[in-house]
Amino acid sequence: MTTKQDTEVRNRVRRRVATMLTIAVACATIAAGVAQAAGNSRVVHRRADVMVQGGGDVYQSRGAYLQRMDHSLEVWWSVKTPQSGSYVYPTPDMVPPGAPPHPPLEPGDDEVFTLWLFVFDNPELCSDGVCDGDDIGDVDVGGSVYQVDGEIAYRTRLRMSGKVRLGQPAANGPGLSNPLGAEVHVAMAPHGAARDGADLIRQLNSPVGNPTLWWAALFLP
Repeated sequence: MTTKQDTEVRNRVRRRVATMLTIAVACATIAAGVAQAAGNSRVVHRRADVMVQGGGDVYQSRGAYLQRMDHSLEVWWSVKTPQSGSYVYPTPDMVPPGAPPHPPLEPGDDEVFTLWLFVFDNPELCSDGVCDGDDIGDVDVGGSVYQVDGEIAYRTRLRMSGKVRLGQPAANGPGLSNPLGAEVHVAMAPHGAARDGADLIRQLNSPVGNPTLWWAALFLP
């Protein structure tokens, strides 16, 4: 049988738990308010499908994640690692004008991939109504390119990430000026089997190929 003392103990426990929960919720609410007030910035989160090389079909559902703030763009990329030899590789001469040829691109066990952001600050000004390579370097459009990551794909899943801030110099173009309103293309470029020494450094830090050879995700404003 339950004694009066047992009942009182249980009631005290219930009251204590309820009080702790109330305090926890209040603290969480206060913390969230402080973060918003201190940062005083808008945050927009979006996910997008990653398309196969050249587009058309989905390679990885919701594999790209973009966070917009009034001072930066941050991207996270998570896809299954492309199977060696199963896709089209760029050739070493597919580099920007004036750049030295890329090291040979060959299938291998551990392949190199890089992640790039193509940012169009004023997409309504893109030529032909479509933002693409023709608009990179255009000051009015604000078309800029950034490399945000590079990895050797040792595992079955490939994860990359990076952040671009206002005022950060671009690899090409005037630089980010409209994080909340820009059209953003995220692209993964293949660089073939990981090599050694200076060749590996170039693989991890240089552009190669074109949009038909990249896996890509699109984020509209």
